[in-house]
Amino acid sequence: MLRIERPVAASAADFHAREVPDGDDVRVWWFEPSSPALILGSTQSEDLLNLDRCRQRDVEVVKRRSGGGLVFVSSRHTLWVDVIVPRNHPAWRVDVGRASEWIGEVWLAALTRLSFDFGGRPPSIHRGAQETTTWSKLICFAGRGPGEIFDHRGRKVVGISQRRTRSWARFQCALSLRWEPSVFVDLISGGPEVADIEHMGFDAGADLDVERLRDSFTAALEHALSVGVPSDPPDGDS
Repeated sequence: MLRIERPVAASAADFHAREVPDGDDVRVWWFEPSSPALILGSTQSEDLLNLDRCRQRDVEVVKRRSGGGLVFVSSRHTLWVDVIVPRNHPAWRVDVGRASEWIGEVWLAALTRLSFDFGGRPPSIHRGAQETTTWSKLICFAGRGPGEIFDHRGRKVVGISQRRTRSWARFQCALSLRWEPSVFVDLISGGPEVADIEHMGFDAGADLDVERLRDSFTAALEHALSVGVPSDPPDGDS
């Protein structure tokens, strides 16, 4: 069964700390942060940030348990959803990359259903190994990971991070509603200039109907679960 929840607005820290309940259902959690937040990857330190500026701008600083670079979330900048797949569910995949690609396929189908204008060409999914850039260890949207969605100019539309336990895989997804590189420049100590990262994130603007996208994502996920998830490759295969 697919269980969909949309908790009331709360802090990004509360959302990241939310416990995954036991059960056999795939869960979808739509999160709306009550205030902007800069989210550190599991290996990143607050020393990277200008904490005084974060406080002045009322930006919450949060550390997530999944890897990757910094993500800035707010109701204006991002559409945030977590998808949780239990280990005993048919959709579970041992192969971490293929599991993320499957989630990416759901996103691609959801965006395609909307007929949203991505500049005259459809978005695409990144397959295969992680691809790094000068700033990808610092900022999530500067790299390319399996399953992530990009427009034809290479700007990231959807970023995906993954956390796994013995019981479940939790895919944390952020769709870029507004890409504002000046936020990172202002809040990171000794980080990039605007020109270094301005081309890395997608800016959907006000034309993207978020409620329709939520419905489209749900429909795409239900379809994907009904037809089955591609199997893991045999041992030794890629």
